[in-house]
Amino acid sequence: MEGKVSRTDEGHVVRFERRLNHPVEHVWASITRPDRIVDWLTAEADMELTEGGKLELRWSNGDVVTGSFVKVNPPVELEYTWNEPAAGRSSVRWELQEDRGGCRLVLTHTFRHSDPGEIPNFLAGWHVHLDVLEAVLQDRRSDYPWDRVKELRKKYASGLNDEQVSRSGSEA
Repeated sequence: MEGKVSRTDEGHVVRFERRLNHPVEHVWASITRPDRIVDWLTAEADMELTEGGKLELRWSNGDVVTGSFVKVNPPVELEYTWNEPAAGRSSVRWELQEDRGGCRLVLTHTFRHSDPGEIPNFLAGWHVHLDVLEAVLQDRRSDYPWDRVKELRKKYASGLNDEQVSRSGSEA
């Protein structure tokens, strides 16, 4: 499922919703355990999974995201700050709900006063990371699909015009 972006008074919100054929607890473990995060996010994670606890994500290319946990409500709700050069300070929120024996996952990434030109990068990145998460949950592993990220970045960038990223309530 494609991501959507909306404009708020404070910035932009990127939103994804996916239905996964896996129990909520299994998805929760995949988004909160460092040994599982590395499989789909492709980043090494150091984390203190408590409200106020620290988070650090490190990718092999040298990119680092730091943050802290704002909300930890196992196994249904997780929110943390996301601090990095491209987006500045933003926040990531995961919501998991039981859905017909599986899980409905909603991911929102809220950017405050960020460069709208970065939005297609995050749309493409989260889109592919969620695709990989689904594959990992199904025990299918492969190399990270960088070509797919590039393809989606172009698609998302061409689908967003100035009005869509600057007008409140717009979606892509």
